[in-house]
Amino acid sequence: MTISVIITCSTCGHKIRLKHQVGYVYPAVVKIACNQCGKIIKGHVKRADPAFDFPYETVTTEYEDTTQTMSVSTELPIALKVSNVPGMVALTPYLGIGTIIGFNDIMRYELKIREFIKLYPEYERLQTCFELFESRNWEYYLVEIKKHFRQKISLEIKSFEECSTVLIEVNKDLFKFIETDYYQINFNKKLQSETIDKVSAKIPELRSLRASIETYINVENEFIKGVKLIDSFLSNAKSFFPVVALSYNNNYTKQYLDEIGITTFEFLDLKEMYIEQFEYLSRISSLYFGLINLAERNSFDDFGAIRDANQLTTYFAKDNGIKKDIIKKHPILNAYFIDTLNSQIRNGIGHLKTVYDPKAQLIKYYPYKDLARMNTSKDIFLVDFVIQVYEQALKVRDSLEVLSKFVNLTK
Repeated sequence: MTISVIITCSTCGHKIRLKHQVGYVYPAVVKIACNQCGKIIKGHVKRADPAFDFPYETVTTEYEDTTQTMSVSTELPIALKVSNVPGMVALTPYLGIGTIIGFNDIMRYELKIREFIKLYPEYERLQTCFELFESRNWEYYLVEIKKHFRQKISLEIKSFEECSTVLIEVNKDLFKFIETDYYQINFNKKLQSETIDKVSAKIPELRSLRASIETYINVENEFIKGVKLIDSFLSNAKSFFPVVALSYNNNYTKQYLDEIGITTFEFLDLKEMYIEQFEYLSRISSLYFGLINLAERNSFDDFGAIRDANQLTTYFAKDNGIKKDIIKKHPILNAYFIDTLNSQIRNGIGHLKTVYDPKAQLIKYYPYKDLARMNTSKDIFLVDFVIQVYEQALKVRDSLEVLSKFVNLTK
């Protein structure tokens, strides 16, 4: 069933037809742009009557002709060119996106998301566990974990290393429903098999690697920073559902451009999350290089044919934007990170200039510092930006699994 209403912009009086296909993710954040004044109109869609809640706008159910039609994304993204059109020719969000994702994949996705939603009420308790972990209160962390997530866990394990293993296992309870099996096999598991698992028997060398890494980052502190990033991602998990659905095509380099839209985020919601995850993953890449160097050449400092870094400390000292250029020269890490460490996007949105067009859901960023190119811009559509933030979050989770194995092997 599709619900249709007219919303009147309180700023300019422009009328927008909103369509929502009844689903199962409620309440859902709604952020849409008024095509007349450009204001981002914010509200929620709820499992209630009335379904639309826009506290500052007028909402009516009476039919009116409008020049702007918007479908609302909840668990599914919007196929803009077939759903956001006026009249009877418009496809429902389900039928529209089904032609892009595939109806069988939507069914598989929905089965997993329904399981996630059943578990999500426990997230507030998990947040408490995260907070206790971040404050290094291992005793009470384990008490809370035992109470709500792992009844058989021993309360005798009270070290950071042992508690990190517990955290990893509890995280899996949620993440298995918001990632595909393809990602697990070809990214998560493959990263571990090519890094920490390949050198797990080289304990003295791993301890030397840890001692070297600890000269420029504190591994325990870095792990806790990763936990905070995961906490932030999970607190917004339901708004990421539309791009989780898109991940079921198993193509992690595809750009959807103006073909797909979402209404659960605006650009500013995700700007800081992108920057923080970019910086974190860039730092953690030094550990990955150390493990790969150890596996391939029996020395964590030996970068082989990569001449940009002659030892691990040299690599770490490089600007995080430059690290991606070195990552591209190693096939394992280049295939793993794909485009989730885009230093030009990071520079544009973090240091220089960004202009967001909410009507087109287009982010224009200016990545260059030099005078000759400082007014040269590049574009990324909001849906593709959200996909990058989502994939970064999965990689932060991956890093915690590698780090947990690493600290337990080197304790």
